[in-house]
Amino acid sequence: MSGSLLLWMTLALLLFWGVGLYNRLMRMRARGLSAFGSIERHLREYADLVRERPQSFQKGSVSGELDALEHALKDARANPLAIEPLLGLAEVLAQLRPVSGGLPTEEGDLAGSLFHAETRDHWDRVTHRVETSRIGYNQIMVKYNEALKQFPARLIVGVMGFKPGGLL
Repeated sequence: MSGSLLLWMTLALLLFWGVGLYNRLMRMRARGLSAFGSIERHLREYADLVRERPQSFQKGSVSGELDALEHALKDARANPLAIEPLLGLAEVLAQLRPVSGGLPTEEGDLAGSLFHAETRDHWDRVTHRVETSRIGYNQIMVKYNEALKQFPARLIVGVMGFKPGGLL
């Protein structure tokens, strides 16, 4: 009788541990998805600012930059937290970083500056929010990936369907 009781207690303990592990990983994954949504929202605001910038500031093809950003976001949205789409989005962000370094402050002509101070401030705020969101997302995903590699969890996370998340 005590042998079967011990077996049932062990099975109950494993079941509760598995449910707890699953819930913990799902919460971490949901935080990652939420952080990605924040990045996406800020990138859309950034894209709107790029569309609005004057012709004198446009370096290269704005439509090409925005198309690449939209395509990378679409791929990342279709496969949330997957490594390959996020690598593509990270490449696009790296290409956009020189453009987002800030608006020029030089004077245009007799009409005044090419950019109003509030436009420069808005541009800097959006750029800062994108970068802050990206850093927060990366921190969340590093913790998630570490949780997947912890000893008891790594034995069963594949069975549960969890895969490592990509970084930006």
